[in-house]
Amino acid sequence: MNDEEILALIVARKQEGLSHFLDKYGGLMSFILKNIGIFSDDDISECISDILFTVWKKINKYDSSRASFKTWVILISRGLAIDFLRKKVKHANMVSIDELEDLSVSDAEYTKITDNSVISFLQELAPPDNEIFYKRFVLGISVESIAEELGITKDNVYKRISRGREKLKSLMAREGYRYV
Repeated sequence: MNDEEILALIVARKQEGLSHFLDKYGGLMSFILKNIGIFSDDDISECISDILFTVWKKINKYDSSRASFKTWVILISRGLAIDFLRKKVKHANMVSIDELEDLSVSDAEYTKITDNSVISFLQELAPPDNEIFYKRFVLGISVESIAEELGITKDNVYKRISRGREKLKSLMAREGYRYV
C-alpha cells in the first residue's frame, strides 16, 4: 500500500490505516529509536505507540508540499524518541522499594551516569557503539554478554569502548566539559 492510500485511511479515521502504516514504517521507526538510544523492547513498543498516537492525532497537520510522508514520520519518530529519553532520565532517580536490593552503584554514581549531558553524548556515538556504551556503563551488562548479544567478539567490544572513550572525550571537550 502506498503512502497516499495510507494517508487517506488515517485521515478518514480508519484503524486499518494505522495497521498499514505500522507494516510499512515499523522497521524504520524501530531503527530510529535504536539509533537514538532506546534499546529495550518495552521502551521501543511504548515509543512506537506514542508515534502511532501522534500520527493519528496530527495527520491533518501533515503538508505534502513541505516534506514527504516518510520524512514527516522520521521527524515525529526522532522527536518523540528524544522526548522519551529525556523523561526517562528525568525519572531515573525514582526507584521502587523492590528494586533497592538490586542497586549496585551509589546514588552519586547513578546520578552522574544518568545525567542528561552524558546520555546526549552517548546518542552522538554511531551504532552499535552507543548501544555498547549504554549497556556496559548505564545498565552494567558484562562485556561477554554484550559481545554475545551483538554477535561480535569480546576484543571488538573492548576496541569499540576504547575508541568510543576517545570520541566522548572530544565531544565533552567541545561542549566545555572536563573529562576525568
